[in-house]
Amino acid sequence: MELDEEDRVRVLERCEDCGVAVEAGPQEIDLEAELESLPQGPGDAVATPNRASWQASLGGEGWAAIDERPGRLLLTPRSLALLAERTGRELADVGFTRFGPNQRRMWQTLLNGLTFHPNFAREVRAGRLAPSNARGRVSFAVDCLVTVLAAPLVVLVSVPLELIAALAHRGGELVAVPRRR
Repeated sequence: MELDEEDRVRVLERCEDCGVAVEAGPQEIDLEAELESLPQGPGDAVATPNRASWQASLGGEGWAAIDERPGRLLLTPRSLALLAERTGRELADVGFTRFGPNQRRMWQTLLNGLTFHPNFAREVRAGRLAPSNARGRVSFAVDCLVTVLAAPLVVLVSVPLELIAALAHRGGELVAVPRRR
């Protein structure tokens, strides 16, 4: 049976030294393109999911941001600094956002531990997951019930947990300003 591109399992390889995770593939990684693919924020800042975050540690393969990376790399503070260095830049104003996508990702990561489908709430809202393409109608119904009942309770844990993580420099979203040397 031939797998479609969507159905193929993505293999992430991890560097033991800097912590970066990279999607395995035969092609060379264009470091300049990887840096340019990072979403731009205010003041020339770039933002990326932080693979060294508490949410990544808690979620493992169920980390909500694992498939939200802009390029092939899942960066850590150390690997972002190395990426900047290798592209002739240095990082300024490195930090972690306290509110924003990181809060949603922590909430979804914690919910992923309770549902059959990864990122159930996000995928249903985006229209990519429905009872017709779910693992089964019963598992879809259970995930609906769990998400509706657990969501308010999970947010009571996820918001303060992500705030503490950001203050401890282990927040879910890494923000920095790369400047030319």
